[in-house]
Amino acid sequence: MNITRNFIREYYGIPSGESTAYHYVNAGFVKCNEENNPKVDKTAFVGDINTTCAVTGYENGWVYEAQYVKGDPVVDDLAAIARGQKTGADCERALVSVDMAAPVSGQTGVYAARRAAIAVEAAPPSGDPKSITRLNGSFHQSGDLAQGTFNVQTKTFTAA
Repeated sequence: MNITRNFIREYYGIPSGESTAYHYVNAGFVKCNEENNPKVDKTAFVGDINTTCAVTGYENGWVYEAQYVKGDPVVDDLAAIARGQKTGADCERALVSVDMAAPVSGQTGVYAARRAAIAVEAAPPSGDPKSITRLNGSFHQSGDLAQGTFNVQTKTFTAA
């Protein structure tokens, strides 16, 4: 089975009191690409000709580009972060990546997923006077990914 991009869905989590409200990253988004940026330690031992390599970690993130679709909760949140020049906890969110090609057996609407705590780097809205305003930026992963499942009907993540 070939997997097209629409089978990998991102759900953006906006804090709402003590809980998180997840919203499908779709309306207006023209790009949301993951870049895992592996960190590689390369060592050349004195008796070897070539180096030995080991992946020691990742600096994961997602680069996004969206049209400014007012009324979409994700786009509105990104614009508010950029325009308010928010920092620290005010721009920390959650991002759940759902594999729609990996349904959980016996559970309707539940799929394999992974959740990341992210720091949102949001550039201010931009564009020409007669073009649709664009939002650009990055979601920087903070800490380790949490493996689990996501129910797309109730929009809840359950850690493994």
